[in-house]
Amino acid sequence: MQLKNSVKLYVCVLLSLVVSAAYAQPPTLRGLLDEAYQARLLSDYSRNITLLRAAESLGEGNQSKTQWAELIMELTKHYLVEAQYDSAKHFVAQAHQRIGTAAPPAAHAYYHLTQATYYNYLDIGELAIENAQQALRAIRQEEYPALRARASYILYGVYSTWDNVALCEKYIQQAIENAQQAEDYELLANSYNGKSVVMEYHFKKEGDEVYRDSIPYFLQRSLETYRLHPQQVAVRTYAITNTNLANYFFKYHTIQRAATQDSILRYAQAAKSAYEPFDRNYDILANVNGLMAEVAAVRGDLKTAERYLMDAYTRLNAVEFPSNYNLVNVTQGLIDVYLKSGEPDQAIELYKKKEEYRQRIFDASQVEQANKLESFYENQKLSLEVREAEQLASSRRIQLFLLIAVCVFLIATLWFLRNSFRNKHKLQLERNLRLREQQEDLEQQNRLQAKLQEEAKARLLSEQKLLNMQMEQMQRESMAGALQIERKNRLLLQLREKLKKLETQENTGFIDRMIREELRLEERVEQSVKEFENIHPDFFKKLKAQSADRLTALELKHCAYIHLKLSTKEIATAFHIEPKSVRTSKYRIKQKLNLDKQVDLDNYLQELH
Repeated sequence: MQLKNSVKLYVCVLLSLVVSAAYAQPPTLRGLLDEAYQARLLSDYSRNITLLRAAESLGEGNQSKTQWAELIMELTKHYLVEAQYDSAKHFVAQAHQRIGTAAPPAAHAYYHLTQATYYNYLDIGELAIENAQQALRAIRQEEYPALRARASYILYGVYSTWDNVALCEKYIQQAIENAQQAEDYELLANSYNGKSVVMEYHFKKEGDEVYRDSIPYFLQRSLETYRLHPQQVAVRTYAITNTNLANYFFKYHTIQRAATQDSILRYAQAAKSAYEPFDRNYDILANVNGLMAEVAAVRGDLKTAERYLMDAYTRLNAVEFPSNYNLVNVTQGLIDVYLKSGEPDQAIELYKKKEEYRQRIFDASQVEQANKLESFYENQKLSLEVREAEQLASSRRIQLFLLIAVCVFLIATLWFLRNSFRNKHKLQLERNLRLREQQEDLEQQNRLQAKLQEEAKARLLSEQKLLNMQMEQMQRESMAGALQIERKNRLLLQLREKLKKLETQENTGFIDRMIREELRLEERVEQSVKEFENIHPDFFKKLKAQSADRLTALELKHCAYIHLKLSTKEIATAFHIEPKSVRTSKYRIKQKLNLDKQVDLDNYLQELH
């Protein structure tokens, strides 16, 4: 039975592991940053750096530039807290190169906050202020209250070391307001501590007890922030606030009073209880033990005072990076206790140790000064590189703007050319249309003109035909009259010859008179011939030219009659001759005109004009 239960348990565990592996999500940069922040709130610096290194191992890739800049700042802060200044300096130097100039405003703000934090730790106030102000300028048009709160807190810290009370109060108030807006309760609790420091500055400068009484008020507000949001305020901040309250009662209240001693012990014990598991370097608990030793000494309990101080002394010497200032203070406390206890040898031995710790402080200050100078020059170099990069970026932006302007100009030019071409094309089409219309009108006019000309020509031809017909009719009538006259004249001549034989004395001359009158008609016939010549002036000229002027007047008359389309019989009758004689005359005319045998004389003369 027990074996079956074990098997079932094993199967359930195995299935749960498989399901967990199936649904496990890969870590994200944001998730690792949040986990590292929670570890730092608990002063778990080992887990903090492990998570930050895991976030760094994700690589830049497609990570948010802003989150990447935040990671670099957290790494820098961690190494500064651990006093590993070379590692911190490495990330400060790499920050700008990794973030780049094209990052969003928040990323630039993180970059400058990283530098400001670094220089503030090294006590290079000018550079810390410069970078904090640049962080504020980077987000001047953006809503990032958390970043504004951090920049303001750094500025407060620098001006507090310079005893500039007005600027201290200005920036710590801005830090409080922005931390409240961002709901950054860790920074808000620290800012309330800073506000208490400003109240103490005012009290020391002006002596107004209102400022002195304001010191515990703001420290209590810091403690209240921790009580309301215990998961979002660091245990270290809570311990420091309690230590500051204990120091307040030690400095500004009569220590001989039991109430003052109880207040000091209460807040010191609260700090010790909360932070003892986390204080690796024993820097806060050394102050706590010192305060508790002071109370014990005032109460005359030198052994308890020695125990507190020796515990702090031992623990400080046991850590890797102890605070030499705390060692000097604890050693001095032990010296005072041993002198009061009548143990000068112990006091002398500790005095030697105190001088050794003072020398460490001096050496550390020399190293710190060297680091300050080195950091100052590196910052000058980095600032020069940043300015060069900004100038290069500005130059590229100007080039980009110029390129955009050129593109816009080219587009505008192309647009104008396109419109101009379209307008020209439109005008050309309109012109072509007008020309086509004009061409069509001209062609229509030409067709109309040609039609009119054809009609006029046809009319002229009709008139010409009619005129020709009229002329031919006149010619026929004229020739017919002439032939009639000639026939009558011949007849008269024949009659005269016959009548002369019958002439008597009584009618002598009568016949001649009659004949003469009739002969006058011949002149009229001649006149008709002349009229024919007037109507057809070229007819006889052509006949004379073609016959070399060999045609007689009678033959020319025969030709005129043939032209008028008189038949052979009609011509014979007109000339009072036999048709045979007319055919003989035609033969002679054809020979004189040099016409071929195949040519019909009648057709030839009728077509001759």
